[in-house]
Amino acid sequence: MQLKEVLDRQGVIKAELKRMEVDPDADSERDGDLVDTLLAEYDALEARRVPLMERAVKLNLISTNATVEGSTEDGDSVPQSANPYRPAGFTQTYRNKRDPFDNMQAVRTRTLPGAEMESRALDAIEFIARAQWCDFPDDAAEAATRTVHQSYKSKEAARHILLTGSMEYYEGFRAYLADPMGNSMAERATTTGTASLGYMLPFVLDPTIILSNSGSVNPYRQVSRVEQTAGPTWNGVSSAGVNAAFGSEGGAATDQSPTVGQIQITPQRALAWVFGSYESLEDSDLGAQLPSLFGDAKDRLEESAFATGAGTGVLPQGVVTGGTTGQTAAATAYAVGDVYATQQNLPARWRRGSAAWLSSLNYINKTRQFDTAGGSSFWANLGEDTPERLLGKPIYESTSMSTATASGSAVLVFGDMSQFIIVDRIGMSIIYNPMVTAAATANLPTGEAGWYAFWRVSSKVAVSTAIRVLKIQ
Repeated sequence: MQLKEVLDRQGVIKAELKRMEVDPDADSERDGDLVDTLLAEYDALEARRVPLMERAVKLNLISTNATVEGSTEDGDSVPQSANPYRPAGFTQTYRNKRDPFDNMQAVRTRTLPGAEMESRALDAIEFIARAQWCDFPDDAAEAATRTVHQSYKSKEAARHILLTGSMEYYEGFRAYLADPMGNSMAERATTTGTASLGYMLPFVLDPTIILSNSGSVNPYRQVSRVEQTAGPTWNGVSSAGVNAAFGSEGGAATDQSPTVGQIQITPQRALAWVFGSYESLEDSDLGAQLPSLFGDAKDRLEESAFATGAGTGVLPQGVVTGGTTGQTAAATAYAVGDVYATQQNLPARWRRGSAAWLSSLNYINKTRQFDTAGGSSFWANLGEDTPERLLGKPIYESTSMSTATASGSAVLVFGDMSQFIIVDRIGMSIIYNPMVTAAATANLPTGEAGWYAFWRVSSKVAVSTAIRVLKIQ
């Protein structure tokens, strides 16, 4: 019996036991033998599951080693010795590929040195990328690797990957979603990994760690500067730089020391609450679908905030709010000259490097229609998809940007998107509430249960002049 078959059968047994437990027509004497039989079968399956899971881990480690250059040798050939006084012979390569999830107690208690924590996290990414028990694409692995390398101020990103990246934690999370109250494996993982306060999404599912937006109309994590923090705030520094001047021979220099300012971004709590009756949760697989549902909700909420967020209170600041505003040449109209003017009005420093355009699909299509006869303003044929570049810079669709033609509508953004900073507080958590109550009825139970997901994120334009916003006059 394979590991998946064992886990599936255990899930069926737990569901049957739970059904019998809540069935008002159940008879303890009549059903007692069946309960004993199911419990015995579950224990036998558990005894089989443990070695199967250990074997799967070992096989994945062996597969990982086999794909690493230099970890194998060709047994059919004898290399020539580079030293004429030393006989030729086989070259032996020794590699110690450790289990990155070994000694997790040291990870939880933060007693590992930062360098070792980072090294083990990178090993974990390599291990998971070649594993067969989860879907972890190469672009997500690359993004996670960059996250570990960039977390130079804290080892929390590496620690998060180790705490939530093992196969045991991944399978525990799946079991937790399927049966939050009855799965002992999930309870152990919850207690050791998150201090019984909830259940962190596994590293391979966490959209906060894996900065991948494939198939999304939210371009901001793709084009902006994304930072992680393990504390309450992220702090950066800005400066107008140093001014230089010409001087006469022997003349004294003037003080041109730069003025330094602080950029502080405080991630704010974002949340989603999903609940339903006991009957609907038992008759559906809602729990198994939650990661993708919460991921979709997170993506849509953030796209709106990153585009047009007010930047006050708990709301992130969007690019439209934080950029420098310019107006179209004519009232309630959009013309090709407005595109050139928006590019021209952006200072030279910000037109290089990470400069990009953002707009709604409506205004992207308006731009395509400036010239349909093949003149100097012709952009793309009707049969082509959204063009990749506008005036030599990439252009991205942002669904929350305005599609209106009314005065004051912000319809086009052009600027250096590395100056738009998104800050994530590491980790996204899900807490299961087994008994929803109603305040209107003295907090009596309603026969419903739910999941509360939360994460912390914010954004800000670091330099307002780095981003130009075109508004309809």
